[in-house]
Amino acid sequence: MKKHPLSDIDAEIREHIELETQRNIDRGMPEAEARHSALRRFGSVTLAQENTRAVWIPVWLDQFRQDTVYGLRMLRRNPVFTGIAILTLAFGIGLSTAVFSVINAVILQPLPYAGGERIVLVRETLRESTGNASAGHFHDWTEQSSVFDATAAARPDTYNLAEGGEPERVGGMRVTPGYFRVAHMTPALGRYFTAEDVDAGGRVVVLSHGLWQRRFGSDPAVVGKSVRLNGESCIVVGVAPAIYALTDPVRAGVVGGFSAQLWTPLVFTTAERSNYGNHSFLVLAKLKPGITRDAAQADMERVTRGIAERNPRAMESRGVNVQRLRDVLFGNVRIQLLVLFGTVGTVLLIGCVNVASLLLARATMRRKEMAIRASLGGGQPRIVRQLLTESLMLALAGGVAAVLVAAIGIRYFVESGPASVPRLENAALQPEVLLFALAVTLMAALTFGVSPAFRAARTDVQSSLRDAGNAPSSSIGRDRLRSVMVVAEIAITVVLLVGTGLLVRSAQRLRQEPLGFNSHDILMGRLALPAARYRETGVIVDAYRRMLAQLRGVQGVSRAAASTNVPLLAGSSIDAGVAVEGKSFQPGAAPSPLFRLVTDDYFEAVGMSIARGRTLRSEDMQQGAPQVVVVNERLAETLWPGEDPLGKRISGWTAGPEPEWREVVGVVGDVRTFGKGTPVSQELFVPYTQAPGGSWDIFQRSMVLVVSTSEDWPEMYAAQLRGAVAAIDASIPLYDVRTMDGVAVSLSATRRFYMRLILILAGTGLGLAALGIYGVIAYFVTQRTPEIGLRIALGAERRSVVGMVIGHGLRMSLIGIAIGLAGALLLTRVMTTVLYEVEPTDPQTFLSVATLLVATSLVASWVPAAKAARVDPLVALRLE
Repeated sequence: MKKHPLSDIDAEIREHIELETQRNIDRGMPEAEARHSALRRFGSVTLAQENTRAVWIPVWLDQFRQDTVYGLRMLRRNPVFTGIAILTLAFGIGLSTAVFSVINAVILQPLPYAGGERIVLVRETLRESTGNASAGHFHDWTEQSSVFDATAAARPDTYNLAEGGEPERVGGMRVTPGYFRVAHMTPALGRYFTAEDVDAGGRVVVLSHGLWQRRFGSDPAVVGKSVRLNGESCIVVGVAPAIYALTDPVRAGVVGGFSAQLWTPLVFTTAERSNYGNHSFLVLAKLKPGITRDAAQADMERVTRGIAERNPRAMESRGVNVQRLRDVLFGNVRIQLLVLFGTVGTVLLIGCVNVASLLLARATMRRKEMAIRASLGGGQPRIVRQLLTESLMLALAGGVAAVLVAAIGIRYFVESGPASVPRLENAALQPEVLLFALAVTLMAALTFGVSPAFRAARTDVQSSLRDAGNAPSSSIGRDRLRSVMVVAEIAITVVLLVGTGLLVRSAQRLRQEPLGFNSHDILMGRLALPAARYRETGVIVDAYRRMLAQLRGVQGVSRAAASTNVPLLAGSSIDAGVAVEGKSFQPGAAPSPLFRLVTDDYFEAVGMSIARGRTLRSEDMQQGAPQVVVVNERLAETLWPGEDPLGKRISGWTAGPEPEWREVVGVVGDVRTFGKGTPVSQELFVPYTQAPGGSWDIFQRSMVLVVSTSEDWPEMYAAQLRGAVAAIDASIPLYDVRTMDGVAVSLSATRRFYMRLILILAGTGLGLAALGIYGVIAYFVTQRTPEIGLRIALGAERRSVVGMVIGHGLRMSLIGIAIGLAGALLLTRVMTTVLYEVEPTDPQTFLSVATLLVATSLVASWVPAAKAARVDPLVALRLE
């Protein structure tokens, strides 16, 4: 094998020097003098080697190789330092990468629809609130707009499915055919239904991929077959792709992360197309290419002004709002993820400061090495490059370990994360996530490596060589950079802990807030009576009466009732203004309370308090009973401020020209219908036998059964609840059977998940800060051991030595705390939107954080202080 020329460089140099040495000997010089003269005449051997190598290898590449080999050797010589640094970086970089992977999957990835970024939601506004639209608005927007490629209306619904197994109730959507043009994805099987299908009067259905697999065994022949929905036959025309239900845009318009399992046509009658009063439809649209959201908003305002000119009473105080689907789907999640990402980034920054502090201490211990390198011709750039290479190697090692930490973190997020976070299951170590990890690794290397490298390169050669025989003499007083870094670390930790403390205080306030009703020992289940067999009001009323009678006879059931909706599960209600007898009625300004059809015993079953009057009784449910209503305190105060509402009469929801007056017989306490942290809604309750005319039979057939039990485990009564329904009609499935406590827990799952993570990260930041204080103080004691020994030898009390050491740590902490509190006063103001009944300048939080950091500083300083107090003067003076 042919030798590379570089392998002969050293041999040629030695041969040249030996020949020159022999010539000098031949001239009569002694051997030692002859060799010294030959070396002096040749010049620097190292420089000659580098100049020769430069011909074959770029100098920077060769020097990088040398720096890498030397850096590896130095890191292996200090395994404790290397291990601590790598673990610190692995944790910070790994968690940052894991959170970024979630942000990438949930927020940054494009919507899976064709032209998904052009999809918008068009909503009605009523004063300051935003809600769904009427059928009349949808048709006017569709026909008169000039900015949309396609529009669609949708409304969530549930269906009794009888094919493919036992009857069950499945969630689905009624949508206009344009829905599949707006949110288009190629179907897995068959096709989507079209306007032609609807015009032909055909009953068609599109199945979700999950329902097709679960109920129909992934049978491709299902397309074209008939299935029974709500007792009626429908033809399956297609199966949606697997991802469709997981990213259904209707999730943006309903409560609780809804995911449709099938889609059926939504058909409007001629009368409905001119109806501007039933605000229960979600309207989606796809913008034409090049049209911005602002342009669409302006165009919709133009169309809506035309509607208002034709229907001034129906449009009073109403407007229109156009929002990008992405903003609606991910708006709340974006804030929570960014807060979490900022918290992780802060912990990473604290870790980088810690590693930088370790590198500074290590650089002090290597003063002699740096001085020798400088005296042999190594300039500052070369020394800086060597130390930066070592920092890069540390960061890369931490980055490699961070990939494992990130993988564990991502798995935890996916498996333990709340179901309300859309697309969370897509989080993974994608190429862009790995690139992010690499970028963070390089940034971390610069963050913790630059300052120690330049600090070490400015070593005073003469003083370092003069002190080389002793322990390093630079003390904390002379090496202030490490103290400055610890002060900065404490300041950053203060900001992190103040932010966390505010979130904790907010969560405490939220947890202590009363719901206004009893959520314990309550079991609920939904059912829907099929319209084909339960069309008459008398038949519906009789079915519920028999179900409740059977449930009330079960041992352990104290109360049984039914309602169209219950707290925490509340859905939509008819949007209509309430008229008050004796007062003028203004539709746009009139209150639009949540409407409940309830049976007797409802208020007692859910534990709602009665403020005035009485609740609804069994005689109110009888045929021909007087028209009565119960209102909550918020609605009573709105309609009759400062007056007694009992005996007053209100009306609404009537299709006739004359008001349908109902007497107020009771006022119940306010409840948090949509969960803690939400405003109290205006509500009224009507006997379920006195449902208004029109389309209210739909709501009357779909109710929630509620049982209050004397047991601590109400879920034990699920079989009795299902049995009561089966005894009336075995074909009706009872679905969504849950305890009220379980619903309350699920509503707070997202908040608790993020809070748990932030608390863990805040604790980690506090631990790193304590480690930083400990490291600086321990180094302080090591550097000043001779001085401490001399003090003790001259009669200083050991407790004064302890006070000196602890005082030094306390001074650094107090400076850092002061800077951190000032920074927190400025930065926490941006948290106003995520806090609940807590000011961003909450004094209790700031005081608690300051006290915690002072205590942490004292604990971290105590161990080095105790070590200093045990210094043996003789040993210390010998070291000096």
